[in-house]
Amino acid sequence: MKTLRLSYDPLALVQIVLQRHVEETIEGKFYKAKQFACYDYLSNLSDEALEELLIEYMKRHHLEVITLADWRCDGKLIFDIIFEKPEYQQLEINFKKRGFGATGLGVLDVANNVFYDCGFLHHWSTIRFIVEKSYSRYAKALEQMYINERLVEFEGISRDELEIFITTNFELYGGSKLIREYL
Repeated sequence: MKTLRLSYDPLALVQIVLQRHVEETIEGKFYKAKQFACYDYLSNLSDEALEELLIEYMKRHHLEVITLADWRCDGKLIFDIIFEKPEYQQLEINFKKRGFGATGLGVLDVANNVFYDCGFLHHWSTIRFIVEKSYSRYAKALEQMYINERLVEFEGISRDELEIFITTNFELYGGSKLIREYL
Protein backbone atom coordinates (compact mmCIF):
# COMPACT_ATOMS: atom_id res chain seq x y z
CA MET A 1 0.00 0.00 0.00
CA LYS A 2 1.30 3.43 -0.96
CA THR A 3 0.82 6.56 1.07
CA LEU A 4 -0.03 9.75 -0.74
CA ARG A 5 1.01 13.01 0.75
CA LEU A 6 -1.45 15.78 0.01
CA SER A 7 -1.25 19.45 0.62
CA TYR A 8 -4.28 21.67 0.77
CA ASP A 9 -5.22 25.31 0.81
CA PRO A 10 -7.21 26.07 3.99
CA LEU A 11 -8.92 29.06 2.36
CA ALA A 12 -10.08 26.85 -0.50
CA LEU A 13 -11.56 24.42 2.05
CA VAL A 14 -13.45 27.25 3.73
CA GLN A 15 -14.71 28.40 0.32
CA ILE A 16 -16.02 24.86 -0.29
CA VAL A 17 -17.72 24.85 3.12
CA LEU A 18 -19.40 28.18 2.37
CA GLN A 19 -20.46 27.01 -1.10
CA ARG A 20 -21.94 23.83 0.39
CA HIS A 21 -23.77 25.87 3.02
CA VAL A 22 -25.50 27.87 0.31
CA GLU A 23 -26.31 24.74 -1.69
CA GLU A 24 -27.75 22.86 1.29
CA THR A 25 -29.46 25.52 3.39
CA ILE A 26 -30.27 28.48 1.16
CA GLU A 27 -30.76 27.37 -2.42
CA GLY A 28 -34.43 26.69 -3.05
CA LYS A 29 -35.44 27.51 0.51
CA PHE A 30 -35.52 31.31 0.31
CA TYR A 31 -36.29 33.89 -2.33
CA LYS A 32 -33.88 33.93 -5.28
CA ALA A 33 -32.27 37.25 -4.30
CA LYS A 34 -30.80 35.66 -1.18
CA GLN A 35 -29.41 32.71 -3.12
CA PHE A 36 -28.02 34.87 -5.94
CA ALA A 37 -26.48 37.35 -3.47
CA CYS A 38 -24.76 34.51 -1.59
CA TYR A 39 -23.24 33.06 -4.75
CA ASP A 40 -22.26 36.50 -6.03
CA TYR A 41 -20.66 37.39 -2.70
CA LEU A 42 -18.67 34.16 -2.62
CA SER A 43 -17.55 34.44 -6.24
CA ASN A 44 -16.11 37.90 -5.58
CA LEU A 45 -14.61 37.12 -2.16
CA SER A 46 -10.87 37.71 -2.23
CA ASP A 47 -8.47 35.71 -0.09
CA GLU A 48 -7.80 38.81 1.99
CA ALA A 49 -11.50 39.43 2.59
CA LEU A 50 -12.00 35.76 3.47
CA GLU A 51 -9.12 35.93 5.96
CA GLU A 52 -10.69 39.00 7.57
CA LEU A 53 -14.01 37.19 7.74
CA LEU A 54 -12.38 34.19 9.42
CA ILE A 55 -10.58 36.42 11.92
CA GLU A 56 -13.92 38.00 12.82
CA TYR A 57 -15.49 34.54 13.10
CA MET A 58 -12.73 33.38 15.44
CA LYS A 59 -13.04 36.49 17.62
CA ARG A 60 -16.83 36.24 17.91
CA HIS A 61 -16.75 32.58 18.86
CA HIS A 62 -13.55 32.70 20.92
CA LEU A 63 -11.72 30.18 18.74
CA GLU A 64 -8.00 29.63 18.59
CA VAL A 65 -8.21 27.50 15.45
CA ILE A 66 -10.81 26.62 12.85
CA THR A 67 -10.92 22.86 12.39
CA LEU A 68 -14.05 22.52 10.25
CA ALA A 69 -14.83 19.41 12.31
CA ASP A 70 -18.47 20.53 12.31
CA TRP A 71 -18.28 22.26 8.94
CA ARG A 72 -22.05 22.72 8.62
CA CYS A 73 -22.12 24.71 11.85
CA ASP A 74 -19.00 26.65 10.82
CA GLY A 75 -20.59 27.50 7.47
CA LYS A 76 -23.77 28.75 9.11
CA LEU A 77 -21.91 30.86 11.67
CA ILE A 78 -19.63 32.38 9.04
CA PHE A 79 -22.66 33.19 6.90
CA ASP A 80 -24.29 34.88 9.89
CA ILE A 81 -21.38 37.32 9.71
CA ILE A 82 -21.61 37.63 5.92
CA PHE A 83 -25.31 38.53 6.14
CA GLU A 84 -24.36 41.53 8.30
CA LYS A 85 -21.85 42.85 5.77
CA PRO A 86 -23.01 45.96 3.87
CA GLU A 87 -21.56 44.51 0.63
CA TYR A 88 -23.73 41.41 0.97
CA GLN A 89 -26.80 43.41 1.95
CA GLN A 90 -26.39 45.64 -1.11
CA LEU A 91 -26.10 42.59 -3.37
CA GLU A 92 -29.36 41.22 -1.98
CA ILE A 93 -31.09 44.58 -2.45
CA ASN A 94 -29.83 44.78 -6.04
CA PHE A 95 -31.26 41.34 -6.81
CA LYS A 96 -34.56 42.25 -5.14
CA LYS A 97 -34.73 45.38 -7.30
CA ARG A 98 -34.39 43.11 -10.34
CA GLY A 99 -37.47 41.13 -9.27
CA PHE A 100 -35.88 38.24 -7.37
CA GLY A 101 -37.33 39.03 -3.94
CA ALA A 102 -40.08 37.16 -2.14
CA THR A 103 -42.78 38.63 -4.38
CA GLY A 104 -40.84 40.15 -7.27
CA LEU A 105 -42.27 43.53 -6.25
CA GLY A 106 -41.22 46.06 -3.71
CA VAL A 107 -40.39 49.50 -2.43
CA LEU A 108 -36.87 50.73 -1.72
CA ASP A 109 -36.52 53.19 1.14
CA VAL A 110 -33.65 55.13 -0.41
CA ALA A 111 -32.62 57.02 2.74
CA ASN A 112 -32.27 53.86 4.84
CA ASN A 113 -31.33 51.59 1.91
CA VAL A 114 -33.92 49.00 2.93
CA PHE A 115 -36.00 47.03 0.44
CA TYR A 116 -39.55 46.09 1.41
CA ASP A 117 -41.19 43.28 -0.52
CA CYS A 118 -44.84 43.87 -1.26
CA GLY A 119 -47.68 42.19 -3.07
CA PHE A 120 -49.23 43.18 -6.38
CA LEU A 121 -50.99 46.57 -6.01
CA HIS A 122 -49.54 47.08 -2.52
CA HIS A 123 -46.77 49.59 -3.26
CA TRP A 124 -48.71 52.49 -1.83
CA SER A 125 -49.73 50.68 1.36
CA THR A 126 -46.09 49.65 1.77
CA ILE A 127 -44.98 53.28 1.45
CA ARG A 128 -47.55 54.28 4.05
CA PHE A 129 -46.28 51.50 6.36
CA ILE A 130 -42.66 52.65 5.94
CA VAL A 131 -43.57 56.27 6.62
CA GLU A 132 -45.46 55.29 9.79
CA LYS A 133 -42.58 53.08 10.94
CA SER A 134 -39.55 55.17 10.04
CA TYR A 135 -40.66 58.73 9.29
CA SER A 136 -43.16 59.63 11.98
CA ARG A 137 -42.75 63.33 11.19
CA TYR A 138 -44.64 62.74 7.93
CA ALA A 139 -47.04 59.99 9.05
CA LYS A 140 -50.01 62.08 10.18
CA ALA A 141 -49.71 64.50 7.28
CA LEU A 142 -49.62 61.60 4.81
CA GLU A 143 -52.68 60.01 6.39
CA GLN A 144 -54.68 63.25 6.39
CA MET A 145 -53.69 64.26 2.86
CA TYR A 146 -54.46 60.77 1.61
CA ILE A 147 -57.96 60.99 3.08
CA ASN A 148 -58.54 64.58 1.96
CA GLU A 149 -56.98 65.31 -1.44
CA ARG A 150 -57.85 69.01 -1.13
CA LEU A 151 -55.81 69.44 2.05
CA VAL A 152 -52.74 71.52 1.20
CA GLU A 153 -50.99 71.55 4.58
CA PHE A 154 -51.15 69.59 7.83
CA GLU A 155 -49.22 70.36 11.02
CA GLY A 156 -46.61 72.43 9.18
CA ILE A 157 -46.05 69.96 6.34
CA SER A 158 -47.20 71.07 2.93
CA ARG A 159 -48.47 68.72 0.24
CA ASP A 160 -45.54 69.79 -1.96
CA GLU A 161 -43.03 68.97 0.78
CA LEU A 162 -44.68 65.59 1.34
CA GLU A 163 -44.70 64.80 -2.39
CA ILE A 164 -41.03 65.74 -2.73
CA PHE A 165 -40.21 63.56 0.28
CA ILE A 166 -42.06 60.57 -1.14
CA THR A 167 -40.79 60.88 -4.71
CA THR A 168 -37.17 61.28 -3.66
CA ASN A 169 -37.17 58.80 -0.77
CA PHE A 170 -38.93 55.80 -2.34
CA GLU A 171 -38.35 53.74 -5.46
CA LEU A 172 -41.02 51.32 -6.65
CA TYR A 173 -40.05 48.05 -8.29
CA GLY A 174 -42.23 45.74 -10.31
CA GLY A 175 -45.22 48.03 -10.32
CA SER A 176 -47.28 49.21 -13.23
CA LYS A 177 -47.64 52.80 -12.04
CA LEU A 178 -45.14 55.57 -11.46
CA ILE A 179 -44.96 56.86 -7.89
CA ARG A 180 -46.36 60.26 -8.98
CA GLU A 181 -49.61 58.55 -9.97
CA TYR A 182 -50.24 57.69 -6.32
CA LEU A 183 -49.94 61.30 -5.17
